[in-house]
Amino acid sequence: MIALVAIALLAQPAIPAPAADEDPADVQARVRYERAVRADFDGRREDAVREAQACIAAQPDGRFASASRSLIGRLNGVETAAVRSTGVGPRTELVISSTLTGLYLSSLVASATDAGQKGFVAWLMLGTGGALVGSIFATADRHVPQSMPQMLQNGVGYGTWAALIGESLDNNFSNHHPEGVVAAIAAGGAIAGLVASPYLTGGDSGAMTSAMIYGGAIPTAIVYIAGGDKNATRTYQWTALIGSTAGIAVGPVLNSRLHWSRGRWNLVSLGGGVGALMGGGIAVLTDATGQGATALATGGAIAGLLLTGWLTTDFGIDEPRPGSAGLLHLEDGKLSAGNAFGALAPARFLDKNAALLTIADGRF
Repeated sequence: MIALVAIALLAQPAIPAPAADEDPADVQARVRYERAVRADFDGRREDAVREAQACIAAQPDGRFASASRSLIGRLNGVETAAVRSTGVGPRTELVISSTLTGLYLSSLVASATDAGQKGFVAWLMLGTGGALVGSIFATADRHVPQSMPQMLQNGVGYGTWAALIGESLDNNFSNHHPEGVVAAIAAGGAIAGLVASPYLTGGDSGAMTSAMIYGGAIPTAIVYIAGGDKNATRTYQWTALIGSTAGIAVGPVLNSRLHWSRGRWNLVSLGGGVGALMGGGIAVLTDATGQGATALATGGAIAGLLLTGWLTTDFGIDEPRPGSAGLLHLEDGKLSAGNAFGALAPARFLDKNAALLTIADGRF
């Protein structure tokens, strides 16, 4: 009898184990892979590749990474071998950029406060060490967007540039400590860049860098070429400031059409600089001066931008734009408005071109 009872108890079905909580990065990778598969099914090759690349970026060693690489290889006609993550990515870039930013800002503060030799060293130690340790802890177990490192650099760079132009326009360089103003505005720019980065792609941040640099430099050079010394100094200052400021918006808008990767945009920026160097070199070799030398350098920069953009066509496309791909977005039990532009996408229906409108998406 006891044996029969024991057998009956053992025969009872085991209580199923509770489902494990899915890691947020795994959820993001799964959603990206599902979007890639849907885009592939609809015949939207570029969208499928972008979504698959985003899946790999979210979890390089995750369960969907291998399938995403196979999908990319099939769409590109080349089988992509699995590559193990080396740990080099946006988080590493962000820590390095944060450390250098801490060094830069602390040196400005030390100079502005007349801290003396020991005080200067103390400020550098505090700024550099604090930024290094703080950025590591702040990004622990968190997803770092591809755009965040470069948006930090963009914010610091634009803040410094705007502060210097502002001080120049107000003739405040006679002030004993303009470094304090520069440090404050650069720090504000850094914060603004970090806050904006989750809403931008890596390509957007690279495009913003290019647009800020050349949006200020090229128009200013053209004004000088056209007018020479006839224009007042303030004309050049305002042209440079307005052009760089416009680049903050023009860059992402331009990239929304081109879909270039961050690496490609950075190479294009480098190509423009090399082109300007070549043009300046020709000016030296031909003894050109003034407006002629500026025209050669400007033409070289424009040629370098265009040539590098053409030469880097195989450098891949941008990651998918962050945020919702539907009119409504559900996450953590909260329903919010999505992205109306991202909700509409091209599709194929009954062998005809059509438009796909996604009503809602989210994380469930």
